[in-house]
Order: sequence, then C-alpha cells, then structure tokens
Amino acid sequence: MASFRAKHRRAVVKRQNGIVTLNLVSLTDFFTILLVFLLANSSETEVLTMNSSIKLPESSSHQRPEDRMVISVSGDQIVVNSRRVADVTEMKPTQTGLIAGLEQELRDEAKRRGEVPADGFDVTVMGDREIPYWLLKRIMTTCQATDFANVSLAVNQIKATQSEATIADANAPAVPPPPGGAS
Repeated sequence: MASFRAKHRRAVVKRQNGIVTLNLVSLTDFFTILLVFLLANSSETEVLTMNSSIKLPESSSHQRPEDRMVISVSGDQIVVNSRRVADVTEMKPTQTGLIAGLEQELRDEAKRRGEVPADGFDVTVMGDREIPYWLLKRIMTTCQATDFANVSLAVNQIKATQSEATIADANAPAVPPPPGGAS
C-alpha cells in the first residue's frame, strides 16, 4: 500500500504533464553553509609539516613567512622535503665544510628549479631550539654554497608585549604619504 506522500507526488507529476520540479531551498541552504565553512577555515596561516621532536624557538615578529622549501633539523637528523639527507649524530663540532647529503639534495633541487634568481633560491630552516650553533652554521653555509642564499629560520609566533610592540613600531620604516597629498 502506497503512502500518502507517494500518492500525492504522483498526482502532482500528472498535473504538471510529467515535469518534475526541484526544490532549491535546501540546496541553497547547503551551499550557504558550505560557503561559511570555507570562509571560516581559509586563513593566511602557513602550516609547516613538523616533526614532533622539533621544538621551534619563539618570536614576536610581525612579518609573515613565505612559501619556501623547508629543511627540518632535529637532534638526530636533517630532512629536506620529507627525505632524510644527513645524520646529525655522526657530525662533530670540530668538523667544518659542507654537509654532503644536504649539499647533494639542494643541488638536485636547484637543477629541478632551473635558473637561479639574482638573490638565490628561498629556503626555510626549521630547527629544534636546542640544536647547537655550529650545526646551524654548517647548514646555512651549505645552503649558501648551493645557491639557496635566501635563508629564513622558522619560529613559533608569540604575541608581543606592549614594550616589544612599541619598539617594533619605532623601528619600522616610515611610510610615505600617498600621492596627491592626501593622508
């Protein structure tokens, strides 16, 4: 036995000569909810894939990072684009020069990217806050030698205190007034 709703639907279709209509109200509601969800979840925050063994230093800088190749440095390994390229535990503070595995990976990446920009390729070093300076220096030297001269260090952004914000504002370059004398 057919339900009342099914009988009613058949009767409406017969009256409209077989033309079926679509109720757009619920579809419009769905797209509105989808739009609100996408707007709420689209932000300017850059997400770096992070190893749980890396604890980044903190900074109150107001500059936003750019999208770059990432070199992750933990207490025991160096990783470039999710590939392990060097073992930190085998390195000694007295060693100097370039890090062989990192150098090879950066040279391969430079070949894939093609022509070298005037100021070099961009790279971000995401290192644990406890890595020694000598290791950071060797990583940066290797980057410089392989045309990745524009090196940035990844940090966790913290909210600046009032005095730090005042100092940062005082050190900011003066912005010239717009053309036409309007302010």
